[in-house]
Amino acid sequence: MKTRNIIIIIICTIILVLVLIITLQKKPDIENIYLSSDRNPDFEKLRLNNKYSFNNRNLDIYLIIEAKYLTPEDEIKVEWSKTEGNSYKIIQENILSPDRRGSGKIVISLVKKDNIYSPGNYNVKVYLNGEYKISEEFNISDKT
Repeated sequence: MKTRNIIIIIICTIILVLVLIITLQKKPDIENIYLSSDRNPDFEKLRLNNKYSFNNRNLDIYLIIEAKYLTPEDEIKVEWSKTEGNSYKIIQENILSPDRRGSGKIVISLVKKDNIYSPGNYNVKVYLNGEYKISEEFNISDKT
């Protein structure tokens, strides 16, 4: 075989291997989010409930993120906002990166002010690597 043909075969092989690696590599993603007053809830019940309502005296409110194929290079940003009329105000922002590769659940809590949550309508938005992925609305009431 001529040297030219061998070089063409090597280049084609390298291109094929690169294409296979890129297409088989799993992309990071946010599969779903849930809100709960329990840090370790029953996920079957959470999957059935899509209307979230909490009491302002709840011990804690957690956002549970189901993430897939994350790497330490990935960044998850969470924006908690309160709806006020036709606008909203960001009240909390969390930015985190995984320690290692993998899939699983990430738990983040909404911070209280003076040991109580302010009643109202809220929204939590999740971004992965700067791209909006998913959001969920919830309500906090002052009724016991």
